[in-house]
Amino acid sequence: MKLTSEQVNEIALESRLVLNEQELAGAVRYINNFLDMLDRFRELDLKDVEPFSFAEALECPLREDKVIAFTNTQGIFDESEHIDGSYFKVPRIMEE
Repeated sequence: MKLTSEQVNEIALESRLVLNEQELAGAVRYINNFLDMLDRFRELDLKDVEPFSFAEALECPLREDKVIAFTNTQGIFDESEHIDGSYFKVPRIMEE
């Protein structure tokens, strides 16, 4: 399955992205290369391969979740340079 420039441009606009011609051509190449790679998976014979899942909890390799009280909240405020009174100062990431 290949996408055309028009289809990729429509997807970009739906994502609120504006691409110039060079960016659009690169995006088309990138997406079509990815779709070609996915098409190669269809060639694999997977009929005798069991699905991989953690549904069976025979021996879970993950640790057990435990609730542990955190009591050193003042230590966080003492060690941070981004403190304003009892609040953390967070840098602005969006323009107004």
